[in-house]
Amino acid sequence: MSAPFLTVQQAITRGTRVIERPAIIILASGPVLCVLLMVLNFSWWYLLLLPAGLLLSFLYTIIVTPRWRIWAYEHVNDIQQFERSAELEGLFGKQSVESIGSFLSIRQQEKLKALQASFLSDPVFIDDPSIPAETTIYTSAIIPAFKKPVMVINEAGIKLDLDEIIEWSQIENDHVASVSYVRTSRTTGGDIPGGTEDFFRFAYPGGRFEIPLSSINIPAWKLDLLLYTYRGRYAKTRHQ
Repeated sequence: MSAPFLTVQQAITRGTRVIERPAIIILASGPVLCVLLMVLNFSWWYLLLLPAGLLLSFLYTIIVTPRWRIWAYEHVNDIQQFERSAELEGLFGKQSVESIGSFLSIRQQEKLKALQASFLSDPVFIDDPSIPAETTIYTSAIIPAFKKPVMVINEAGIKLDLDEIIEWSQIENDHVASVSYVRTSRTTGGDIPGGTEDFFRFAYPGGRFEIPLSSINIPAWKLDLLLYTYRGRYAKTRHQ
């Protein structure tokens, strides 16, 4: 009997649990062990634990990720949206659809290549019943009482503040965009990388909406999944 399909949310949650969390623990263990051992018995040799934690964390990630990827491809119900969500969450690199991970056996590589053939087919909308009929996005705040609603998203469209809802047919180019910044170097006076920030953007008849994801309480992959799901439900009801 074949295993039941998993939703994109379930697959991403498992990826975070088996990849990101252990990698962070391994990375943090180097400095923690270094400090503890130096307190108990000082030695400069313990400083080697710092790069060791970084190296082990990196090795763990590149070994576990492709194996989890194969598992997810075999079990997720929407492989194309899953790939998009995994990239936005940082579990996969950008444009990684055809890449083959390291530390895989010949058999695993062949299996991964066969599963990647699924991306050649046209995408078909697959609903996730665990996503509610409506989702309210709030501002980010440590204290819950200070959170304020920013928008409401449902299968009809997006509602901003107290305005009327903007239907999906009026919304264009809704997406999460990563914007890179540059800053001026104090040493050379030239431009150097200044970091990146994710924004949620879309255009509509009333103008253009943009908000940094750092100011709202939802990660990029989950917001993107909501947009995909609610717009898909909208299209589905219009074709029934």
